Amino acid sequence: MSQSVHVRPFRDLLDSGGVVEDPERIATYTMDQRQLFTGSTFAVLKPATTQQVADIVRLAAHCGIGIVPQGGNTSYCGGATPDASGRQVIVSLERMDRIREIDPVSMSISVDAGAILKNVQDAAAAAGLLLPLSLGAEASCRIGGNIGTNAGGLSVVRYGMTRDLLLGIEAVLADGTVVSDMRKLRKNNTGYDVKQCFVGSEGTLGIVTGAVLRLAPLPTRRATAWLKLAKDAPIAELLTLIRRESADLLTTFEFMTSRSITLATEAITDPPSLGAGPGGAVLVEFASSSRHLDLDELMEAVLAEAIETGCVDDALLAQSGSQRTAMWRLRETIPEGEKRRNGSVKHDISVPLSSIQRFLDLAGSQVRSYDADLELSVYGHVGDGNLHYNVLVPRDVDRLEFTKRIESSLSLQLYDTAAALGGTFSAEHGVGRFKKHLLARYSDPGRIAAMRRIKTAFDPADIMNAGAIVCPMGGKSAS
Repeated sequence: MSQSVHVRPFRDLLDSGGVVEDPERIATYTMDQRQLFTGSTFAVLKPATTQQVADIVRLAAHCGIGIVPQGGNTSYCGGATPDASGRQVIVSLERMDRIREIDPVSMSISVDAGAILKNVQDAAAAAGLLLPLSLGAEASCRIGGNIGTNAGGLSVVRYGMTRDLLLGIEAVLADGTVVSDMRKLRKNNTGYDVKQCFVGSEGTLGIVTGAVLRLAPLPTRRATAWLKLAKDAPIAELLTLIRRESADLLTTFEFMTSRSITLATEAITDPPSLGAGPGGAVLVEFASSSRHLDLDELMEAVLAEAIETGCVDDALLAQSGSQRTAMWRLRETIPEGEKRRNGSVKHDISVPLSSIQRFLDLAGSQVRSYDADLELSVYGHVGDGNLHYNVLVPRDVDRLEFTKRIESSLSLQLYDTAAALGGTFSAEHGVGRFKKHLLARYSDPGRIAAMRRIKTAFDPADIMNAGAIVCPMGGKSAS
């Protein structure tokens, strides 16, 4: 079937701006975020309403055409990238970006799934409220993708993952049926919580078109500190101390090794002189909307206790907004520093908090045994057990070839270690196309069988993001 025959029926459903057929424009949608894989599609469809999404899905199902839902295309595991067959169509939600409603009393915000996360944050802030989902890609990722990957980010230690913020959902199933449950309720025990099926599903069960998200009071006071860790500092014990003494005001606990900090410093013009201790550094932040709390005083008391325990060699409490910004800029520039260094092979590790130090020790030994010359950039949201354990690509080697070699060898050793400690190979990046073999390797067979039964119930013909996560019963295995 020719490309024009594929596209023709979809043109009748959308306006002129709703169909992209130009190969150069399509190319921006078919390459994965890491630029390691390029898929193929005959068109990119850009609906503007939920009804248009339903019409597209109904037609695609009738014609046997696969669908790849796409938000900001920021997936690190090919979760929003079509395969190479050319028989899947991309459905981009970028035109569905409305803020539908903000309810200050219910403390909720209702949005289109194509709304950019940063825009939703700003809309909430304008109403004096906080959307507590914050991550590095927030200027480009979209709410539907955040739901599809159960995005975490920088504030999980206090507010939880996307799953914890989701109150209501609107989605289109594989046959074009619209599930409309955009209620703002905290309590609704009326059967299965269907919306949660879409969290972490990466577009394999349907297309999320709208969401109601829980908001929080907008912090008006913050205390931010940079902690230099002592050699072999017990990170989990430090976190436990700070969490206990912070009166539930701990919003951020970000760990960084000295190498990660150096990479960020090299990528910044006029960088701050913060540095790290022998054990690295931690960025800690308390936040509150109360006018009656002195967060700086609380932070000073907590830091004094942390230093007294020997976990922390030194600490700097931000004395101004510019100092706080400098601390955050250093943390947030680490990925850019890695990129300028020729990139990295990323490992999105999660282990129980009690096993963080054990993982770091074992993984470090594995890397040294594999190749003593390899360099690491290790940082992450340790407050929720998440480490970005990244192997830096040497400057003088081909990035793609190096990545393939590491992912087929050392990466498996690291994932084996995480699994042995009760952890996982994907804390927040998802499974997508690229990590299906890891799902088969590390997940309980019964769990995979349950996932495949869910996939079969929602999408028996496997038209929704086929090739990602799992196939329906009767299809190929998860591997």
